[in-house]
Amino acid sequence: MKSFEIEIEKVSGYCSCGYKVGDKFCAEGLNTPNTAFCGGAYMILFPMQTALFSGAHFHFEENPKSKTKLACPDNGYVTFKITMVENE
Repeated sequence: MKSFEIEIEKVSGYCSCGYKVGDKFCAEGLNTPNTAFCGGAYMILFPMQTALFSGAHFHFEENPKSKTKLACPDNGYVTFKITMVENE
């Protein structure tokens, strides 16, 4: 089963969800994260989750199974990283 780790990379302003750098969330397959998660932010993450789930690789990233610098739609105050983890 493919799963995803979502990590907060940067916070440069007010975040209504109170996210802090280093916070991590998990999602299985194409499901939403396993805990309450900001819907606006998830709208930005889901296309990358779908692409990675379907076999995309981002060769310009340090980890090709990861996408960094995904900005929150609320003025980009929070940036996220999503990484695919393949479990056996």
